[in-house]
Amino acid sequence: MGEEFSLEDILIILKRRFLAFILPVIALAPIGIVAVMLLPAKYTAQGTILVESQQIPTEYVRSTINSYAQERISMIRQRVMTRNRLLEVADEYNLFPRSLGLSESERVNLMRQRLRVDLITTSAQARSAGRDNTIAFTVAYTDRDANKAYLVANKFITLFLDEDVRTRTAGASNTTEFFERESTRLREEVAKMEERVSQYKAQNANALPEHLNMHLNMLERARNNLSNAESTITQLEEERRFLETQLISGANADNSLSSELARLESELARLRATYRDNYPEVVAKREEIASIKARMAPSSDITRLRGELSAAEDALTALERAETPDEEAIAAAEADVEAARNTLSDRISEETRKGTSDIAGVQIEGRIAVVENRIRMLTKQTESLMTEIANLEERIARTPEVERGITALTRDYDNLFQEYQEVLSKRGSAQLAENLEENQQAEKFSILEPALQPDKPSSPDRPKLIVMALFAAFGLGGMVALGLELLQARIRGRNHLASIMEVQPIAVIPFIYSEADKKGRFPAFKPPNWGRGRRKAKRRPGPEPTPEPAL
Repeated sequence: MGEEFSLEDILIILKRRFLAFILPVIALAPIGIVAVMLLPAKYTAQGTILVESQQIPTEYVRSTINSYAQERISMIRQRVMTRNRLLEVADEYNLFPRSLGLSESERVNLMRQRLRVDLITTSAQARSAGRDNTIAFTVAYTDRDANKAYLVANKFITLFLDEDVRTRTAGASNTTEFFERESTRLREEVAKMEERVSQYKAQNANALPEHLNMHLNMLERARNNLSNAESTITQLEEERRFLETQLISGANADNSLSSELARLESELARLRATYRDNYPEVVAKREEIASIKARMAPSSDITRLRGELSAAEDALTALERAETPDEEAIAAAEADVEAARNTLSDRISEETRKGTSDIAGVQIEGRIAVVENRIRMLTKQTESLMTEIANLEERIARTPEVERGITALTRDYDNLFQEYQEVLSKRGSAQLAENLEENQQAEKFSILEPALQPDKPSSPDRPKLIVMALFAAFGLGGMVALGLELLQARIRGRNHLASIMEVQPIAVIPFIYSEADKKGRFPAFKPPNWGRGRRKAKRRPGPEPTPEPAL
């Protein structure tokens, strides 16, 4: 366009098409101005909400709400601008009378268009450094009624504040409840694990690692006792064999009663070889022999004590052979046997010291009985020691396996208990954070500037719109004039002529108005007569001189 239309061309077009240019302007400009003036006024009420930081240092109490303020504002905005919430506010303040005939969806869309939430942020470096750069945000509502705009804006500000408190408190409460459930679950698992450890230790109480040294000491003592018992049994068996030898060989034959008895029995045998049994001397010898045997026989006390000892031994044997041995009863029976043995031994010693009778054989028999009883007791003790040694060896052999089991259970228990302690610590922190939220001492929203009732409309901007309408009218007029000029091909001056002829004109004679033109018509509306006022352009031949310009 710069090559075809110069400023001169534009001025010529405007001069020639002034009427086509001015008529759209005259027609459209008033219409645009009237339309702008008839636009309904809209009022915007706006409030500012401040994002306050936590009042207590985070080193002491850390909030469980870790989202940025911008994220929470967006989330709260979605909750506040739900369909049901917007319809409730619209019905509360009668924003859309029924006479308008708007559906619920249309009313919701209109309210979403009228409600505006804008963030007030600091530099972007704070967000890139991991800090929230939102320091405040504005809530604005636009309506044709200034009072309704003011009321609805404050209503939404209140909804934002209430939703923030509810959201933060609910989040902190949910966190606390979560850790409560976790701590309860872990506490039950810790109790179950303790029960498992206790049962395992109870099942392996005789092979616990902490008892290993004690078992080793007990094994050493049992082996020593077994060795001593076996040595004692060997000595007692030798003593018994010696006593039995004495009893058989008549080692005590030098005793007076025994010698007399042997002499009388020899004489009785000699007499019976000669005389009959009723022979007076044979009868006398028999009586003497009976008297000596009566004197050599043990006393009634010894006989009774030997019977008691035999009964005690029988009772002990019966208890030991029972299907379910009673350890206490066996111990009592053993004590009775020992007491009977000691009593019998003491009684034999006492009668021997008194020398009331020749009881050498009885004494030997009693000593043999005592030795046998001791051998029997020691044999039983040996069997018990061997059983004990076997049990101790089995316990010691099982101890490493039991230790591995206890170590595994203890490790699981320690891990579970540590997790339980961590959950308890987090539950305490969550409880503090919940108290912080309930007391509104954490990060919160507060009203920095409430929405005020607007005293002048926020839209439309009439001066700006009027200027835009005038520019549109002038633009349309220019387009009409240019369109007519392009449809009607005419020469628009010397530049246009030179571009067509490809030569420059020698001279240009301006349009000369006649007296009738001057008196009759406005020059602007009279098209120029290029055929009458235009001088013909002549080609300049090379050798010809330049002609004088015409007068």
